Amino acid sequence: MSVGMAIIYGAPIVLASYALSRRDDTFRRGMTRAVEQFAMLVPRMFCALVAAGFVAKLIPTEFISRFLGDEAGITAIFIGTVTGLAIPSGPVVAFSIAATFAKAGAADSALIAFITAWTIFAFHRVIIYEIPLLGVSFLRLRLSSVFLLPILAGLMTMGVTRAWEWVSVS
Repeated sequence: MSVGMAIIYGAPIVLASYALSRRDDTFRRGMTRAVEQFAMLVPRMFCALVAAGFVAKLIPTEFISRFLGDEAGITAIFIGTVTGLAIPSGPVVAFSIAATFAKAGAADSALIAFITAWTIFAFHRVIIYEIPLLGVSFLRLRLSSVFLLPILAGLMTMGVTRAWEWVSVS
């Protein structure tokens, strides 16, 4: 078992044990909240995974490998960035699309640029939350300060991948 899996499985056990040790209503309220979240998220995840499956079938594998593959180079990073910016979805769909791209032969650098752009620039969050709550001037400042991050992340990934290949060949 990896360290990550130990944390994923261990944290709820530790937290539940602590809640039980308090001898108040904490454990029951926590379990109620967990069941509510489960009931709310499962239908959403089902729909999101079905949508991601359709995306996987709608975009031909040759198209993905040609424009997002290792041979595309820096162009793949730019396409991954624009795609990440344009995906109006939550994490279940975005990461399912990234997994679909990876399975179809997309380069790691393009996937990193895609996920980074989706995380930073998610268009739907900008429209729904940032502009109404924080204003256009804040949005302009935030976007101008992080504009190059997806591209830099993709370029760094490309460099690390090439360095790793060079070390493993030597």
